[in-house]
Amino acid sequence: MSTEEDLLHLARDRDSQMETVLGAMLIEAPALLGRQLRQDLARQIDSGRMKLTEDRVPELATVEGGLNELTCGGAEFSDGGRLVFSIQLEKSQRGWLVKRFKFHLHLPPTRNIGMVRIHLNPGTWHDPVKVPRCHLHVGDSGAHIPFPVMNPRLILSLICEHIEPDFGVSAELSLP
Repeated sequence: MSTEEDLLHLARDRDSQMETVLGAMLIEAPALLGRQLRQDLARQIDSGRMKLTEDRVPELATVEGGLNELTCGGAEFSDGGRLVFSIQLEKSQRGWLVKRFKFHLHLPPTRNIGMVRIHLNPGTWHDPVKVPRCHLHVGDSGAHIPFPVMNPRLILSLICEHIEPDFGVSAELSLP
């Protein structure tokens, strides 16, 4: 087996594992997920990490193909950062499945990195070697860094409590 074939095999294995995780990640209902995300964002406001704005409320809509989509137009962090996200869900016999999501974290201008994006692409159109189905982008980079598939609520928590406070902060600025 050539190196290229070996890498393709590894990438397809990673994709297969992602599909297994996605298939097991059932959401009870899009409206319930929307309420949970609103509560999660409200906790961020209560903790002082986010500002109270109207754009932070995820809205539910039906989009083409019968998918339900939750969108948040711009939750603002206290330090000037902003989070925009969308999550597409599809009805299945067992419940609602996450089909796609995009989380775009715009960091404040004082940071070394301007943006972090986390994407789950549809399973129908990607090259598993070049573009992992779930991946992270740093800044304006075109690099697709593999990212674990996880519930959107966990991603929101990870972004709000770990990525947003720390990403792009210079190490010498954070020393006492």
